[in-house]
Amino acid sequence: MRLSLLHRLGQAFLLGATLACAALPAAVRAQIGPIQPTESLAAGARVNAFVPWGGGRPSHGLTVDLPAGWRLVEAHAVSARTNERVSLRLAASSQRERRVHALAPRALRGALRFVLGFEVGSEERAAEVTLYPLGRREDGRLIYWTGWETMWRPTVVSAPPERGRALRGDGRAVPLVLDRQALPPLGLRDAYTIEAWLKTTGLDEVVLSAWDGREGRPYPFEWSVDARGRLVVYRGAPGRHVAMATAEPVADGRWHHVALVHNPGTGWTRLYLDGTAADSLRNAAAAGGAPVALGGRAAARGGTAASPYTGLLDELRLWDRARSRDEIRTTLRRRLDEPVEGLVRLGFEEAVPPRLVAAREARITAPSDLSLTYPIEALAASVEGEAVRLTWETKDRESAAFAVERSLDGRTYTAIGELRLRDRIAEAADGTMRFAYTDVPPESPLLYYRIRQRADGPDRLSGALKLGLGGDGSPLAVILGNSPNPFATTTAVRFELGEAAPVRLSVWDVSGSRVALLFDGPLAAGRHEVRWEAGDLPSGVYFVQLQTPGTRLTHKVTLAR
Repeated sequence: MRLSLLHRLGQAFLLGATLACAALPAAVRAQIGPIQPTESLAAGARVNAFVPWGGGRPSHGLTVDLPAGWRLVEAHAVSARTNERVSLRLAASSQRERRVHALAPRALRGALRFVLGFEVGSEERAAEVTLYPLGRREDGRLIYWTGWETMWRPTVVSAPPERGRALRGDGRAVPLVLDRQALPPLGLRDAYTIEAWLKTTGLDEVVLSAWDGREGRPYPFEWSVDARGRLVVYRGAPGRHVAMATAEPVADGRWHHVALVHNPGTGWTRLYLDGTAADSLRNAAAAGGAPVALGGRAAARGGTAASPYTGLLDELRLWDRARSRDEIRTTLRRRLDEPVEGLVRLGFEEAVPPRLVAAREARITAPSDLSLTYPIEALAASVEGEAVRLTWETKDRESAAFAVERSLDGRTYTAIGELRLRDRIAEAADGTMRFAYTDVPPESPLLYYRIRQRADGPDRLSGALKLGLGGDGSPLAVILGNSPNPFATTTAVRFELGEAAPVRLSVWDVSGSRVALLFDGPLAAGRHEVRWEAGDLPSGVYFVQLQTPGTRLTHKVTLAR
C-alpha cells in the first residue's frame, strides 16, 4: 500500500501537476504564509518550522525537499480555529532522494498551521527547504500543487557553546515546586513581574503554573505552549478562565524571553515577548493560587493533570513591582548576579536555595547555551567598484572586539579584520551602535560574510550574509533604499537585480520575528519597487530582507507614527 501511494504521488506529479495547476483560480494561489522561525539556525539543532496554510482549498499535507544532512522527524497540522492537532504520516519519496511526504489522514479544511520538526544538518551553510502543498484530483490521486510551492532559506551557523545551566523539563510529571511564601506576593491587588527565558520544541505543554488543576479554584497565572507553538498565559477566577497569547510561535527551538506584568494600579496585565508587547487583559481574576511549579503543573487531588514541559527554562526573575517595557528591555540581556531589592532570581548555575523550595526533584538542571549578549543586527553589504562595504548594528558593549570573517564557499571562514567599540561610526539615542568595514575580496561569484563577537566567554557568531556577484564584479542584487524613511504608514522599497531571479522580500522586527512578506516570486533584471503598508505595527526599527538564490541583503527602515 505504501509503495503504491508513493508511486501514485510520483505519477500525479509527472502527468497531472501542470493540468491541475492550470485549473486553479488565481485567487487561491497564495496559500502558504510567512514561515517561522527566523533565518539563522544552529547546526545539529532540533527546530520546528511553522507554516501557515490559508485554507482556500482542502489540504492533504506537504512534500518537503530537504538539504543534505537534514531530517524531517515529525509533522502535524493544527486548525487555526479549533487548535485540533492532526498527526501527519511521513513517507520517503521513491522518486527523489531527500524528498519526504507528510501525508494527512484526511482532507484538512480551513486555515491551519503545519508544524514541521527538523533535525538541522551539521554543515554550516545557506540551506534551502522547498515545500510543495499536496492536493487531490477528482479521481482521488494526490498531486503537487505546482506554482504554490514556497522556499524556506535558513542559514545554518555553528552550534553555540555551553554557557551555564538551565532548568530542564524532561516530560516527567513532577515539576520543581517553589514556596509561595518565599516569593513576591502574587495576588490580585499585588503588583508583580515574572520574567524568564525559554527554549523548546514541545507543544501542548505547561511551562510554569500557580494552579492546582481544580476547576473553580482561582489562580494568578499558568504559562503553556499550545498546539500551534504559541505561548499562552491563562488566569482563572471561579468558573472562568481568561488568556493572553503571543501572535508568533515560541516552540521553534530558539531562546525567547517572556515577561508577565501585573499592575493593579492601571487594572491591566500585560504579556511581552522578546521585549515587545504581545497581548494584554483586564485584571479579572480572584486572589488565590497554588505553589508555583516550574516545568509543569502541581495538580492537587481531583485536579486536572497537564503535559509537563520538555524544554529549558533559564534566568527566572520574580519582581515585587510592575516593571515597564523600557525596564524589561534594559535588563533583558543583563545578568543580575548581585542581590536586588524586591527580586527573586533563579539562574540555575547553583542549586535552588532550600528556602524557596516546597518540593523538589534530584535532577533539575541541564547545560544551557543561553547568551545574553546583544546580537549583530542589520548586517548589510554594498559593492563599490572592487570593494565591498559591510555595515552592521548592535547594542553589545560587552564584547572586546568584532571580527569580520569572509568565506568563498559558505563553509570555511577566514578573519579579515577586527573592529572595537571606539571604531563605531554612529550611535543612536537608544544605544544602538553602527559599524562599517571595507573589504577588497578576491574574484569570486559568491562571497559570504559574518561577524564574530569576541568576549570573555564563548564567541558569538552572526548569521551569514551571502553576496552574489556577476561576471563583471557587480552585485546580482542590491537594495537601493526606501522612501520615505522614516515613514508613518506606507513606504516604497526599491531594489535592483543584475539578472532575472526568484526574489523573496520580507520585513523583520528587532526581536527577529518576520512581520510581513512583501513579495515572493520571479522578477526580471532591472529596478523594482514594492510598497509596504505597515498596518497597525507599532513604531520602531524594522529590517527589510532581500533574498535571491545568489544573495541575502538587509536594509534598516524606521516606522514613526
